[in-house]
Amino acid sequence: MENHKIKLSEQITFHFISIDSYPPKLKNYIEENIHKIWNGDNEVIESSNDIRITKTEIKNLLENKTDLQKNGIVSEFFCHLYLRAKNFNQHFLFSNLEEKGMKKGFDGLYGINNEFYIYESKSSLETTHDATHNSNISEAYNDLKKKIEGLNTTNNPWKNAYNHATLRSVNFNDTISKTLKKLSKEYVDKKFEKIDKYNIIPSSTIFLGARYNVIDKKDLIIKMDNLTKNYSCKHLDVLCLNKNTIQNFIDYLDE
Repeated sequence: MENHKIKLSEQITFHFISIDSYPPKLKNYIEENIHKIWNGDNEVIESSNDIRITKTEIKNLLENKTDLQKNGIVSEFFCHLYLRAKNFNQHFLFSNLEEKGMKKGFDGLYGINNEFYIYESKSSLETTHDATHNSNISEAYNDLKKKIEGLNTTNNPWKNAYNHATLRSVNFNDTISKTLKKLSKEYVDKKFEKIDKYNIIPSSTIFLGARYNVIDKKDLIIKMDNLTKNYSCKHLDVLCLNKNTIQNFIDYLDE
């Protein structure tokens, strides 16, 4: 696993991650976090069997999905894993998001330094040979913009985020909770705000299979800089992940 955090400015940070195989250090970190990502930070681990149950639940979820959905779930999991390593606090349950119980809002909501960040994920199949991080990040940003600014009002994303943030097994933050509740009420009244008031995390995962290669950091910095320099937001953290295949993760779940 290789990762780089590049602070382009006070407003913009790039995160580039490449995962080919699962060395012991990465497996240990997954083992330490998988239960909390799935069930919440406050969900007590009573024994190692709890982790086994979590792995089985995720495996069962993947078995019932299309290839595109499987890719999306695995890519989101690894982005959540990475963000936790960078001290972002998770204010949602990955299990509820993926079981569609509160979908479709945002793909995640994080807190750090008394600020909350909205996360949106896009991924590409191994068979999509022309997939690029630029296109995925652009799609993720535009989806966030539509949800925040009321251009896609199929669901109230703030209500979904509020429901997650107030769950017992999620670390509670009173300020974030009150803000989400306020935004949810305003959304119902069609009082939408602009994306430039928000901290956002668009992510892109490309599965490469036999074509796997690590991210060319210099090349991608130039491309991401050109893409995001006109993005409106308060703070922007861009995640780009190159991954070999989802099979590594499925093999890990079987261990």
